[in-house]
Amino acid sequence: MSAHQKSKSNFHNLMNRASDIFQALSHPLRLSICFELSTAERSVNQLCDSLLQPQHSISQHLALLRKQNVVSTRKQARQVFYRLTDPHVQKVLTCIKSELIAEEPNGATAPLQAASVVSKATVVGESGQFSTVFKPSLDQWRRHGKG
Repeated sequence: MSAHQKSKSNFHNLMNRASDIFQALSHPLRLSICFELSTAERSVNQLCDSLLQPQHSISQHLALLRKQNVVSTRKQARQVFYRLTDPHVQKVLTCIKSELIAEEPNGATAPLQAASVVSKATVVGESGQFSTVFKPSLDQWRRHGKG
């Protein structure tokens, strides 16, 4: 396989993985689950309590996230704990958080509905804006004459 073919294959694999990630995050409840898991691992019961959703609904969405390799599990006795394992998803969530956290007139930050408290300095410092996360992909996209 030539270097060009290998580069093209890597590009297609990257685009397929990005598509899978966005599909996994496309449902509001799955996105909320990922926000919850971005700070700490949680059991299904803990997710049900924090998101005010029934167990069957949370479990179905977790199954899809697990199938897409966005989350993984750890079993402890009879309980299963879920954690976010895809670093790309973590970066996307951090970017979303940085866009959602708005300064209020008194200097306080507006709370996120689905996520735990996150300091603005940490969020912005970790990844910046969406363009920071996707710049390598955009550069590769342009090299292949797609943009």
